[in-house]
Amino acid sequence: MAGKREKSATKASSKKASEITDFPRGGSSGLTPLEFREVARQAEQEVLFSDGVTAGDRAEKKRRRRDGDKPSKKKSKKTGNTEIDPELLVDDERVSAVESITLRTLAKGALVLGCIAAIGELELRVSLPNGLLGVVPITSISPELTTLVEKAAEAAEDSEDAMEVDGGNDNDDPLDLKTRFYVGQYVKCAVADISSKQTAGTTKKGKRAKSSTRVELTLMPEEINSRIDTDDICEGMLLTASVKSVEDRGYVLNTGIPSSKVTAFLPTSEAQAWLSRWMPQAEELRPGQLVEAAVSSVSDDRRSLRMTIDPEAVSQATPKDTYKTMASAQPGQLVSATVMKAWDRGLSLRFMGFYDCSADLNALDLAAARNKSEVEKKYPLGKSVLVRILYVSLTAAGKIITVSAMPHIRAFKPRPALTGYELPAAARLASEKAYADLTAADSDAGSKQDYGKLWPIPYGTVLDDCIVSNVVGTAGVSLKISTTKAVTAFARTTQLVEENEELPALNKHSGGFHIGTRHRARVISYDAIGAVVGVTLRPSVVDEQFFKLEDMYPGAQIDGKIKSFNDNGVEVTISSNLHGFIHKKHLSDIALKHPELQFTVGKQLSCRVLKIIQEQNSILLTSRKSLVQSKLPIVCGFSEAEGAVPGVITQAVVDRIVDGGAVVNFYQGANGLLLTTSKRLEPGKSLKCRILSCDSERRRIRASDNIDPNVSLEELLSQSAPSQFANLGTDVSQVSVGDIVSGTVVHVGANSALMSLECGSLGASLPAGHYSDHCGAIADKIAARVTVNTRFEELVVIGINAERKRVIVSAKPALIKAAKANRIIADARNITVGKTLVGWVKKLTSFGAFISFPGSVSALAPLEMLSDRYVSLPEDLLQADQTVVAHVVAVDESIDGGKIRVSLQRSVADVAATDCLDPKDFMLDYFKELEGPAGSTALSVIGRQTTVTVKQKHPYGVVVAPERMEVVSADVSGFVTADQAKERIDECKAGAVLSACILDIDPEKNIVDCSLRSALVSKKSKKARSQKDMESAVRKQKETSVVVEVVKEDYLVLSMPELDHAIGFAMTKSYNDCSKPFMRFKVGQRLLGTPVRAEANKRTLVMLRPEPEASSKKSADNKRPVKQPVDSGIAFFEDYQPGLATRAKVASIKGTQANLDLAANVKGRLHITELFDELPSATVKSPTDVFALAGVRVGDVIDVKVLGLHDAKVYKFLPITHRMSPLKTVIETTMRSFKTDDKMASWKNVKPGQVLSGFVKGIQEGSGSEGTTVQVSLTVSLIGHLPLLAATRSIDVAKHPARFFVPGSPIEVQVAGVDKRNKVVQLAPHGRYIPGVELPFASVSELVPGLRVIAQVTNIAPSVMFTNLCVASAAGKSPMRIQGKIDIFDVADKLSEQPFAGFKRGQLIEAAVIQGASNSERDSGAVKIRLSLRSSVLCQDAVSSQDIVDPVIDTPADVSVGQVVRGYVKQTSEAGCFISLGRTVTGRAFISELSDEYIRDVKGAFPAGKFVTAIVTAVDAGQNRVSLSLRPSRVGAAAGPDGERKRRLDQIAVGETLKGTITRIEDYGVFVRPDDAFTTGLCYVREIADSDVPVDPRALYEIGDRVLAKVLKVDEENGKLALGLKSSYFAEGSDEESDAEESDAEASGSEASDTDPSDNDEATDGEASEDNESEDSDSEDEEEDAEVSNLALAVSEGFHWNDNNSDDEAGDQPQESDSDSDASDEEAQSKSKKSGKRSKLQKVTQDITADLSEQAPKSANDFERLVMGSPDSSFVWIQFMTYYLSQSEIDQAREVAERALKTISPREEQEKMNVWVALLNLEQHFGSNETLDNTLKRALQYMNPKHVYLQMAKIYERADQIADAERMHKIAISKFSESCKVWVLYGLLCLKNDKIVESRDLLARALRSLPKRKHVKAITQFGQMEFKHGEPERGRTVFEGVLGTYPKRVDLWSVYLDMEITLVTRQGLDEVDSSGQCWEHTRKLFERVTSMKHSSKKMKFLFKRWLKFEKDHGSEATIEHVKQRAREYVNSLGA
Repeated sequence: MAGKREKSATKASSKKASEITDFPRGGSSGLTPLEFREVARQAEQEVLFSDGVTAGDRAEKKRRRRDGDKPSKKKSKKTGNTEIDPELLVDDERVSAVESITLRTLAKGALVLGCIAAIGELELRVSLPNGLLGVVPITSISPELTTLVEKAAEAAEDSEDAMEVDGGNDNDDPLDLKTRFYVGQYVKCAVADISSKQTAGTTKKGKRAKSSTRVELTLMPEEINSRIDTDDICEGMLLTASVKSVEDRGYVLNTGIPSSKVTAFLPTSEAQAWLSRWMPQAEELRPGQLVEAAVSSVSDDRRSLRMTIDPEAVSQATPKDTYKTMASAQPGQLVSATVMKAWDRGLSLRFMGFYDCSADLNALDLAAARNKSEVEKKYPLGKSVLVRILYVSLTAAGKIITVSAMPHIRAFKPRPALTGYELPAAARLASEKAYADLTAADSDAGSKQDYGKLWPIPYGTVLDDCIVSNVVGTAGVSLKISTTKAVTAFARTTQLVEENEELPALNKHSGGFHIGTRHRARVISYDAIGAVVGVTLRPSVVDEQFFKLEDMYPGAQIDGKIKSFNDNGVEVTISSNLHGFIHKKHLSDIALKHPELQFTVGKQLSCRVLKIIQEQNSILLTSRKSLVQSKLPIVCGFSEAEGAVPGVITQAVVDRIVDGGAVVNFYQGANGLLLTTSKRLEPGKSLKCRILSCDSERRRIRASDNIDPNVSLEELLSQSAPSQFANLGTDVSQVSVGDIVSGTVVHVGANSALMSLECGSLGASLPAGHYSDHCGAIADKIAARVTVNTRFEELVVIGINAERKRVIVSAKPALIKAAKANRIIADARNITVGKTLVGWVKKLTSFGAFISFPGSVSALAPLEMLSDRYVSLPEDLLQADQTVVAHVVAVDESIDGGKIRVSLQRSVADVAATDCLDPKDFMLDYFKELEGPAGSTALSVIGRQTTVTVKQKHPYGVVVAPERMEVVSADVSGFVTADQAKERIDECKAGAVLSACILDIDPEKNIVDCSLRSALVSKKSKKARSQKDMESAVRKQKETSVVVEVVKEDYLVLSMPELDHAIGFAMTKSYNDCSKPFMRFKVGQRLLGTPVRAEANKRTLVMLRPEPEASSKKSADNKRPVKQPVDSGIAFFEDYQPGLATRAKVASIKGTQANLDLAANVKGRLHITELFDELPSATVKSPTDVFALAGVRVGDVIDVKVLGLHDAKVYKFLPITHRMSPLKTVIETTMRSFKTDDKMASWKNVKPGQVLSGFVKGIQEGSGSEGTTVQVSLTVSLIGHLPLLAATRSIDVAKHPARFFVPGSPIEVQVAGVDKRNKVVQLAPHGRYIPGVELPFASVSELVPGLRVIAQVTNIAPSVMFTNLCVASAAGKSPMRIQGKIDIFDVADKLSEQPFAGFKRGQLIEAAVIQGASNSERDSGAVKIRLSLRSSVLCQDAVSSQDIVDPVIDTPADVSVGQVVRGYVKQTSEAGCFISLGRTVTGRAFISELSDEYIRDVKGAFPAGKFVTAIVTAVDAGQNRVSLSLRPSRVGAAAGPDGERKRRLDQIAVGETLKGTITRIEDYGVFVRPDDAFTTGLCYVREIADSDVPVDPRALYEIGDRVLAKVLKVDEENGKLALGLKSSYFAEGSDEESDAEESDAEASGSEASDTDPSDNDEATDGEASEDNESEDSDSEDEEEDAEVSNLALAVSEGFHWNDNNSDDEAGDQPQESDSDSDASDEEAQSKSKKSGKRSKLQKVTQDITADLSEQAPKSANDFERLVMGSPDSSFVWIQFMTYYLSQSEIDQAREVAERALKTISPREEQEKMNVWVALLNLEQHFGSNETLDNTLKRALQYMNPKHVYLQMAKIYERADQIADAERMHKIAISKFSESCKVWVLYGLLCLKNDKIVESRDLLARALRSLPKRKHVKAITQFGQMEFKHGEPERGRTVFEGVLGTYPKRVDLWSVYLDMEITLVTRQGLDEVDSSGQCWEHTRKLFERVTSMKHSSKKMKFLFKRWLKFEKDHGSEATIEHVKQRAREYVNSLGA
């Protein structure tokens, strides 16, 4: 039967072949759809998977092998779903093998069934088969939801109120995915992307790759259902759909099916069951919600679908009809499949008769099946099984469909989660009983199992006993859990052994993992689709103590490994699945200077869990030893259950210091208040503390650092500061800032003491830093004396907190003295410049110090004002809470409360200026605190001579034992420093007794400092006399010399030689200087000092002279003298105070400022805005004219007033007291009426609406949407910006603003707004304006249709161009920006392919309003209008109707049937095209009306945006429809440039002869395109030759061959043309036809391609045939492609093959070569007959080439002839490449390039280079990065590398790939650094792309690399580039520098002159400036160069050049001047 069926099929097919109609497209077939699909399936199998042997042959061979090479006699039965021969199925190799879904087999674009595992805010996590996971972004769910997201994003960007994007009244988030999906929901997914990151793990044999793969999915219906054939839609089909809209009776669904005719509707009743079961909280479906719906009914025309989502109906729905295409098979569809073959790994099945699929063991619920016999037992061959499709992948590599027969998949219901990890909520969707019900249908009555023992299995659970039930190939092993049969586990091969071990070879019967072996495992994943638990058998993972976050607990001790180290801390690997982080503060108990050396990667580290953050899935650790090694209880919360039990002693870490104690941190983020009296606490310190109380509700803990168990908790609580404060008064009104009070300490804290003031027992806080004026060790001593009940007799109130009812007091003596002297200013408003105040350091920063004063007043002391000497860091000079004396230098009153700046410099902040402090007070107070008020008798030994016994000798000094002294303790020890012992160091031996002098003594520590210096030891005066002399020196304030003996931290020990070497003491610190003294003072240093105290039992104190006074001789007031002042009344620089009237000399005028000389060493400036009190009325042409009006001219002495001063370098205003060299400071002056209290306008104090006057500074060019602005100088330091669009309504002004807004022009403007962020003042026109400039439109209402406006392009889209224009707004508001839209149809009266090609962002254009703004838009402020650029709209009177090629089409009534229109393709589908004809009119062209020829790829041939010409075939104005046709045969002459020479089908007559080209060859015939007709004809095989034997068309013809054809039949109705090529058709009259053709060719110059086909065959004999598959491309496509490729290959522009208007040189050269060739041929034939054959061949070649040179080549054959005549011409080869690119034959173009490189002679290097450049252009536009790199490497090998790199850079630059172009230039520079060209071209690229700094840096680099001989060339060329693309002023500087070195280089002078002339003409200044002043600089150059001495030849050249310049741009006077100069020069030569 099989043989008969095959024969019958062959006969049927041959019969059908004989009955093929003229055009098979759209024809019918004799096969049924099923038979046709079966044949197609077999063909695909044979093509894709065979090696030339058909499937039938393979089956036959196998049967022969089985039957012993005997012919098979078995007859196959009829194929069907019920009866199939099992034996035949077993042996049929055509069934698909079992496929498993893995990351390797998962294909991009494939469809897969998934189950939602987790729902996030912006994405869904979907569980896929076999444990895979995918992610669905919120924008890939449904189009409706994406629209809602975009609206929400726009609303957020506009900062508008929250938008109800879904239109509902719900209060919940409209984008909340949890309202649209539920965990466990099945969804169809399309694989959008698969990305992975590879890392390497080492194994024994090498490296095992580890990967982190992300699978991105999409749920978009159009992606899921895009391949469904509309004819396959039937009842029972399952479709993915999204809710498009909610209607009264149901929901409109979006199915995404390609056909736009299909609509789907879901009745409300069909949705209620789904909602009540799965989402009971929702009342209805929401727009954008995704559902899996079953088709319940289909309309007859298949345009309307009725859907249902009822869970029962969906779970049982099966397709009613058989699919005609495999692409209609979708995941989730339930089908009935037949078992075709059993395998060890699963089943091969077939559904719907012939669609193959497979199911693995997991999908069959047979994970334990060990061989195929067990599979066959449950699924015998031929059995029909209900299965649900899981995966569909239809790619060229293979077609894979997998299915599942698992009960919960078949029932389409989520199975309960087994782990609670991947699907945490799915366990609540069903129970184990529900699953038992699912399995009951497929299980025997006695096989029901107990599923309730181990539900659920949590993630990370350790399974102690797992038995291997099956080995699944190399994928892994299946396991049974001994405690339950409800769960199947699976372990992948990589999870069987450790990472560093070799993967095992799996075997079912041997090895460590064979069937039956037992193992311990841990749950690591869950497959929601296959209901399989993923486990690992790795011992290291199974035995881990901490596997998941839930295993961790605060305080847990772990041993981890350092994974990485960064600036923030250390990342630690805890286990295989967990990682933690140690913050740098918790690395150690002490600060580590180089922690990276201790914490190296890979090191083991003991840690403790500090905090677990569940929300972020992160763990914070600590490695502090005090915490890690602590055995104390853990406190991890605020309740007793969390360890916060009162009385418990625990470990804590200090977080910060607060009043009354410190805040300490415990574990898990718990913190508490530590009540302590310790004063040495600091943040970060670890300590033990005792819990006093806890309040879990208020989350508060109180603790104490007193851990003495004998002290009760109540006692500790009572001693706390809050408890003490509760008993004190709170009436803060009793005191005020500056009051002197007294009080008693009631509590001492770590950083403050709690005081009880005597005035009403008022509570007050005394900060620890305010115990005294001093810092350091003395401050610690003072703080140690402060205890409870300590009384302070004098305190000063420095702050009052009324809210907290707290008073802050200070015990600083300096503040108390200031308060007594009434020198405290508590209100910042009373602080003025010049006051000297007492304060303290509040905070130190990198830029200075913040100083606090009483009354919460603060100021900033900048870094440069901290000291007279250089200070790098404030910490080097100051400390927190240090007492300082500050001098106020500036107060900014514009800021609320005032911004105060102070100076701490000793030269400015004088202590005596406080009127309350004496310079010696700081020293007296210090020693008073050190010695006590009464001193000490032990101090009387200072200066006494004694004997000491040497104890120890060290390099740094000698330890001695002094003799017994009655006033000193007996155990006193002494020390002699190395400096004091060096004179007698040899005598310093152990036990030696030496004489010494006591220098100092510390009574508390019993240590004396001694000296062995002879000058001190040999003193002879008596002590009484020395004391008397000292007291006399103190009384007389006698200054004496002192010698430094010892340098200590706070003071110096001195000896006074003039006073018998008496010992004195001096301070090393002062109020404003607490720096280290060891660099400022050295032992032995001599200073000057005055004794100030000499009292008994106290140290003698000496006041040192300040260092600057001792080292330099300055005047008493330290003023800086000026030299040669213009004003004789000025002597010092400090005399220039604001408001001073003085005189200055004008040195120069540059731009908008005049530079002044006030003295020889003092410079000044006069700004243009400081000239007039009122704007001048005169018209000016430059700023110089403005200064002239004010009487300011260079060299004049003028009267000015001082405004202030600024830094000349940073252009920054400075206080008048700022100490800076006069040469570095510029005095700002004015000529206006000026008062010292006047405030200068700045961006800080100007207000919107304020009217200001100023002068135009210049034009600032904008980029993109920023726009160009007019800069207006308003004050010395304020420049306003007037947007150009808001400055005028004239297009001339907008395009040439520099012509109208001349610098220096006076202008009056209004402040429109202040951008405080960017410090920019925006302006608007007001009052007096620029003459000749029209003001902008006043309001939106003026923008009426027809009005011409200026607009700036902001964005260009494919179909619309967006612009901005401005109108004036209300006073004080910025100009209103209006958006203008220009449609693609409103650009020109003649539509073009790229209408926006000539526009760019930021361009200014003039347009006409065609649609104004609506009233609602005006009210809302979001005004949008429509504009037009059509000439007929802009200039209605100047354009006639004949000039309008494409009129405006606003309605269908504007077109008529038969009218030819042009438009742009809007959308293309398989049914046809929608074409935009106007802004609101769209036409439709069916696919049959798109072309006269067959189109394989409709969307590719008619992409969106393509420019097309069509003819109107029908108009339905009522329904707003226009039908079109694009067929050239209907459009006619308008179809293209050759339209007038072509005919339509109805104009062709039967019997006439046509010339044409073969475009396509098939087995049944050839297609011929006539030259003069639009349609293509078909010549059947039987009409090709007269022979009765069938011919092979491919053997006779090739695509592109020229033929003559006879018209046999014209079918106008179907648009078909039948042709014949038999020679008998042309037997008669063939000679006449050829003669006629020849005569026609001679007369009209016909193309060479129109010759007879035989000639064409002869000419192309031996050439390779071309494979041209695109036979349907029309002429327009060819022209467009040719244009694109011409640009891509950078072919010579402007060349035309038939160009008769080209220049003589280009046009005559080919003709001369042709004539010469002809002559040479004739001469050769007459001389020698031997060369006749060769001459003939040469003549033929040259004649052909000559003909082609006159006419453009039309085919590949023409180009082949052309290159044969000019093989070395790169131009011809590149044109050949361009031809193939026009045909979209990229590979053919590459082959032509390769041929050219091989053919062109090696001597023709430039020609080869041209081809290489063309090839690089080709690869850049059409190739990949890899092909481009390969081509570039080859070009570098064969050509000059420098030229190749530079050409490649140009290619990248033309393609706007600036980064790649820079890369090429950098490579060229690195390789050819001595080439000037590479540097110049790179610099030019930088300048063109606004990288000015890089270009200038490049010049410096170039000069370092280039040889000196090329320096001038490089500098000159960079200067030229500055003129053209950079700053002309800098270009002048460059040329002036070069000419200064080479003044005789006339060539450089010539270039310089050219640049100046070009600069003026390019800017258009010569057209604006009729006076000729713009040429002043150029004339000066001519004067300079002709004044120099040059040779007569050079002078002649220069004078000629000058004369020509004056004739072009000068006047008669200037011309005569040049001639006179020339005559003078000639006369000088004669003399």
